Amino acid sequence: MSERGTTASVIIPTYNSSGTLRLTLQTVLCQDFTDFEVWVVGDGCTDDSENVVASFADDRLHWVNLPSNSGSPSLPRNEGLRRAKGRFIAYLGHDDLWFPWHLSELVDCIETSNSDFVYSLGAILAPDGVIGTFSLAQRAWSRTEFISPSNWLHRKCLTEVVGSWPTDKKLGDDQEFLRRVLGADVTLEFRRQLSVLKFPASAWHMYSIKTDFPQTRYVEAMRQDAARLRDELLLEFATLMSRGQKPRSPLYRRLVGRVVNPLLYYYGWHRWPVNRLLYRIWRRRAGLR
Repeated sequence: MSERGTTASVIIPTYNSSGTLRLTLQTVLCQDFTDFEVWVVGDGCTDDSENVVASFADDRLHWVNLPSNSGSPSLPRNEGLRRAKGRFIAYLGHDDLWFPWHLSELVDCIETSNSDFVYSLGAILAPDGVIGTFSLAQRAWSRTEFISPSNWLHRKCLTEVVGSWPTDKKLGDDQEFLRRVLGADVTLEFRRQLSVLKFPASAWHMYSIKTDFPQTRYVEAMRQDAARLRDELLLEFATLMSRGQKPRSPLYRRLVGRVVNPLLYYYGWHRWPVNRLLYRIWRRRAGLR
């Protein structure tokens, strides 16, 4: 495979999470579509992430580490975009997993539909199991729709239209990039296939975990029978939805849902100082100090 002919570039921003990064990369290298390169871009990493990337001894994997931590995946993604040689760009979180058919499904979707931006279905996993799914939010700055670039693939030239990843926000860079995509004159297409497993850092306190990562058992299940795992997760989510109303939340949660969230929406939770406060809350819940 020559660099000139690379079909897809995978960009993985990371920060001091080598344990999950190893598992994430395993699912990338198990893709049934092989014409890709990977740029793992450290946001000023000080752990052994570079050694993890090198340990695979795969010339499709590339490592670069930014000189200092920016606190956001935007700068690493922009660096990955700058170095990418693929016609298409895919993103992946350093603690998320891809099913083996992720790239083949999305590359086929973007080529057959002649779209600019395509996306698949993802499952959100918490310690209690599947808690939701996501595809593409219709309103980028909605607090009720889950957003993750791990299920996106777009033409590299799209950034000439919507610009690079925003670097002026600590939290919500995904939303801002998506806002530009939804507001631009580009074509989008949905591939109805579950291909991503998302492990929200705040739900797992991911940065506090040093061993026994939750992704491990899902990687093993994919190796044994990826289709069966997909069907089990979809059935688990369908069972969750069939239960009807969720248990009543404590009073303070209902207050937040009915009063505080609408106020934040109209003010703009991406605006200062709300954005900064939410970022600090996220860091604490994720296990970052």
